[in-house]
Amino acid sequence: MFMYAMRRLGILAAAAAVAACAGEPVTEPDGARLFARHCASCHGSFGEGDGPVAEVMQVAVPNLRSLSARANGSFPRDAVMRYIDGREVPAAHGERLMPVWGDSFEAAAGDAIAAITDFVERLQN
Repeated sequence: MFMYAMRRLGILAAAAAVAACAGEPVTEPDGARLFARHCASCHGSFGEGDGPVAEVMQVAVPNLRSLSARANGSFPRDAVMRYIDGREVPAAHGERLMPVWGDSFEAAAGDAIAAITDFVERLQN
C-alpha cells in the first residue's frame, strides 16, 4: 500500500511539473535588446557605425541604416541574416571583419538572428 501511494504521489508530482512548464509563455527574442547587447558597441545604438568601439577599428564600421538604399531600395534580409550568422561566408568574400554570431545565437530561445535582422530593417531610412 505504501509503495502504491508513493508511486501515485510521484506521478502526480511529475504531472504537476509538466503542467507548470506548459503554462510558461515562450518569449521571442527582442531584436532591439540583442542589438544593444551584441552590436551597438561597434555599430552604435541606431546602427550608424558610430559605436564606442568604432573609432579604434582598423576599418570603417558600416552604417546599417542605409542597407536598403545601397540595395536599390529593398532591404537585403537574407544577406543580412547570413552575414550576422557568419558560419557560411564564402572564402572569396575576403576576411570577415565581424564576429561570427551563429554559434552564439544558435542556443538562444527563438530565432535571435531573425530578431536582430528585423530590428536592423526597422532602422532603414
